Amino acid sequence: MIKRKKLHTQERLTRRIVRRTTTRGTLLVIVAALLWATSGACGQYLLNVRGFPPDWVASTRILASGFVLTVIACIKNFSAVKQLLRTPKDMLITAAYGVFGMMLAQYAFLQAINASDSATATVLQYLGPIFIIVLVCIRHLRLPTIGEAVSIFLAVGGVFLISTHGNIHSLQISKPALIWGLLTAVGMVFFSVLPTRIAPKYGSITVAGIGMFCGGLVELFIVRPWQYEVSIDFKALLAWLGVSIVGTAVGYTLYMQGGADIGPSKASMIASIEPVTAALYNMIIGTPLVGWDYAGMACIITTIFILSIPSKQIKISFHPIKKTKPRRVA
Repeated sequence: MIKRKKLHTQERLTRRIVRRTTTRGTLLVIVAALLWATSGACGQYLLNVRGFPPDWVASTRILASGFVLTVIACIKNFSAVKQLLRTPKDMLITAAYGVFGMMLAQYAFLQAINASDSATATVLQYLGPIFIIVLVCIRHLRLPTIGEAVSIFLAVGGVFLISTHGNIHSLQISKPALIWGLLTAVGMVFFSVLPTRIAPKYGSITVAGIGMFCGGLVELFIVRPWQYEVSIDFKALLAWLGVSIVGTAVGYTLYMQGGADIGPSKASMIASIEPVTAALYNMIIGTPLVGWDYAGMACIITTIFILSIPSKQIKISFHPIKKTKPRRVA
């Protein structure tokens, strides 16, 4: 009887930890999505209003973010940084996360904004969660759960309603915008999936910092930002800090930790709240919202509540260990 009570206590404690981890991961992903929306607005100001080259913005933002996070990681936990650098397999994953995830997603996103606008780029970016769930299902040889299927339908429907107001013919994008938008979604798959195993081991700041720095170095030699002439005043500096530090350094670090807590598929779907924030930004600057916008927001927010619930398929059970008496050797 006493053993059963201990087992029930352990099970309740473990389930409580799972709920707290799920809640923490959900909140971190939501905050990251809000910061990304802010970064998108700042990026649109730099590109479309101030005329900054997208190559210059993309290369400087990731390099600066990677440098800042790497310095913080060295101060906070230098032993984790050394361990990561001395582990070739994990370092290769971190570099791939930085190059094929962070660098590709950020560069393609800014190019999509330059070819269209931030709203269209965000819409195309959120094809990424569909790719992620498909990959997860293929990897585990399973069909999407009911919650995942409903969330995909609601997220896609919500983004569609906000971007087109129910009219599929109202979303007109150019071929470069479509290509860059799809590449942004591919980059989202990489930066969502790759760091989930190594982030808990070394820390999200360490992995994000070194990964971004690797991606920034590669992009530095490809873009060569020193060849561009840009005029930076106080407003442009604030917008650049919003893009690089707020949206990139802080946003992607929070998202990585949230993805480690709740999994890449749930994290990418919950991050669909970013178009809702973009719509609110439009309302703040004077663009009124209509019924289609509110309907799209409701769809996307509903996915957050669905995916924030711990899966019932994961059953936690404890079994008492039977003690056996050692046999005597004759």
